[in-house]
Amino acid sequence: MLMPKPLKYATISGGVALFGLLFGWVLFPTILKSQLKKEMALSKKTDVRKMWEKIPFALDFKVYLFNYTNYEEVQKGAIPIVKEIGPYYFEEWKEKVEVEDHDEDDTITYKKLDVFYFREDLSGPGLTGEEVIVMPHMFMVGMAVAVSRDKPVMLNVVGKALNGLFDTPKDLFLRVKALDILFRGIIINCARTEFAPKAVCTQLKKEPVSGLVFEPNNQIRFSLFGTRNNTIDPHVVTVKRGKKNVMEVGSVIAVDGNPEQTIWREHCNNYEGTDGTVFPPFLKETDRLQSFSGDLCRTFRPWYQKKTSYRGIKTNRYIANIGDLANDPELQCLCDAPDKCPPKGLMDMNKCIKAPMYASMPHFLDSDPALLENVKGLSPDVEQHGIEIDFEPITGTPMVAKQRVQFNIQLIQTDKIELFKQFPNTIAPLFWIEEGLALNKTFVNMLKHQLFIPKRVVGVLRWWMVSFGSLGVLIGIVFHFRSKTRL
Repeated sequence: MLMPKPLKYATISGGVALFGLLFGWVLFPTILKSQLKKEMALSKKTDVRKMWEKIPFALDFKVYLFNYTNYEEVQKGAIPIVKEIGPYYFEEWKEKVEVEDHDEDDTITYKKLDVFYFREDLSGPGLTGEEVIVMPHMFMVGMAVAVSRDKPVMLNVVGKALNGLFDTPKDLFLRVKALDILFRGIIINCARTEFAPKAVCTQLKKEPVSGLVFEPNNQIRFSLFGTRNNTIDPHVVTVKRGKKNVMEVGSVIAVDGNPEQTIWREHCNNYEGTDGTVFPPFLKETDRLQSFSGDLCRTFRPWYQKKTSYRGIKTNRYIANIGDLANDPELQCLCDAPDKCPPKGLMDMNKCIKAPMYASMPHFLDSDPALLENVKGLSPDVEQHGIEIDFEPITGTPMVAKQRVQFNIQLIQTDKIELFKQFPNTIAPLFWIEEGLALNKTFVNMLKHQLFIPKRVVGVLRWWMVSFGSLGVLIGIVFHFRSKTRL
């Protein structure tokens, strides 16, 4: 018996609607998820792997220095008054070298290579890098702070060493050109015969401090970033490729073969999170991201803030800060003991970079208000000084990122060294940096064509199939019952 035409049309339309439902809501998401798992893993020859190994465009690297306008008064105990000078803009080109795959445990090992180029044209108005900045002498003050912590009985020797190394300085402030302190370096003359300066230089060679380069004729060159520029980082980082489990992609599992650090207490020594250059896909608003920062020797856990968009792509914004180490159980192990944590918003960097500095948010944003009371000239602003990352949630791609951190030093007061007798004993800002990423139009378009255009086409087709299929079923049934009524 032949099926009536209206019923036949209804059956076909029902099939179309059912196929739309199955394909649009079941098959396509499954296929897309499976394909993304392959594409987002750090497999050889994938676009993600190529971009992960060598970012094909420069990151923004901006440095802001604090100029001390009342340094003579600060030397006598006054509250510092600072003026921010910047930004000094650098192109930062990032690459991973000596990359090796390890199939047996689905990992990759690599070393980092960063190259910086100064861009006067993108720096602050009129800034050339030759401006003379007056700031606390990081080497002199840092040496006194370090010895006062570890061997206070040696402070008298430090005083004699400073006089020998720096020819009996009148104060503890450095007058230096911006590019010299940032990259070119300043010279410390260790060609001394006196006991105290010679002992200090010998110790520095045994236990090098971050930023030092030893040159011929007993000269030491010191800069903030010079040792990083166009130099392969000696540390070997091991991360997961994510081929077996894409949610592990980029997760740091070891550095120099060690599965954990040895500088903190308890779980703070663990490597948790990705290396910060790749993140797992399928991010939900409730997910707590994790990223391990080698520069700060700790894991950061940004939290979801709000929905945003970038060049027509929907994104989720995550934010972070240094944290309140004393009152956050997760972070207390970054202190020697819970009762020895620095004020809110500060992190002691001594164990991490072997230099007695404190990390904070720029202008002491999200920090103990007392820090702002002891320095004049700072104006914290969440828009200018916060940490924020906008992720495309399906692929986990960072579309826009601004990572900001400030470095500070304690202007300690001690009677053991003449120059330090009247120092104000406050936490003083030195400089802050912003490392920025914004995917350019080429890569945004690539993401749109590979993911969002097919997704939107399927989104339209599935509703079209369901709508017209359902309508066809309804019309077919109506005509079927009409024809029966006429009979």
